[in-house]
Amino acid sequence: MRIEAAQSVVLAVDLQDRLLGTLPPVRRVPLLRNITQLLEAATALGLPTLATAQYPQGLGPVREDIRVHAADVLEKTTFSCLRSSNSRQWLEAQDGRPQVILTGIELHICVLQTALDLQAGGWQPVVVADACASRDAEHQQPALERLRQAGVTVAVAESVFYEWLGDAAHPAFRILAAAWR
Repeated sequence: MRIEAAQSVVLAVDLQDRLLGTLPPVRRVPLLRNITQLLEAATALGLPTLATAQYPQGLGPVREDIRVHAADVLEKTTFSCLRSSNSRQWLEAQDGRPQVILTGIELHICVLQTALDLQAGGWQPVVVADACASRDAEHQQPALERLRQAGVTVAVAESVFYEWLGDAAHPAFRILAAAWR
C-alpha cells in the first residue's frame, strides 16, 4: 500500500509528558523529533490530525508542541483509541481518508490495540515505528512484529513524509525536506 497525503489522517496517541518522561533522553529526544517533524509536515500539507490523552486527570495534558498540530484533542480511558466513541466519531467524519498514520506512546498497548482495531474496522493503519515508543524498550520489537504479522503496515517517519509528497516537484518539497536533513 502506498501512503497518500489525500488518503491520510494522523493520530497522535497519548503524547503526555508524564508518559514520555518515563523514557530516557537518549530515546525521548529522537522520538519527539520524529513526531514533531511528521506533525509539522502533516499540518503544512493540510492533513487532519487528532491527538488523544490517556486519563489526563492523572497523566496530564497532551504536550503543547503536539497539541498545536492537532485539530482536536480527545480524552480517553480506553487503551484502543477506536474503543473511545469520540475518537471513532472523529475518524469516521474524515470521509475518504482510510489511511490512519499512528504515532505515540506505549506502542505495545495503546498504539498496538488502536492499529488492530482500525484494521478490523476497515481502515488502513500505518504505525510509524520511529515515532512510537514503549517505556520498556524490550516491548517495542515484539509489538512491531505482532503488528506486521497481523498485516499492519509499519513505516518510518521520513518514508511517510516522502510518500506524502510523492515528487520533488511538490510545491512544499524544498521547505519541508530541509527539516529531514
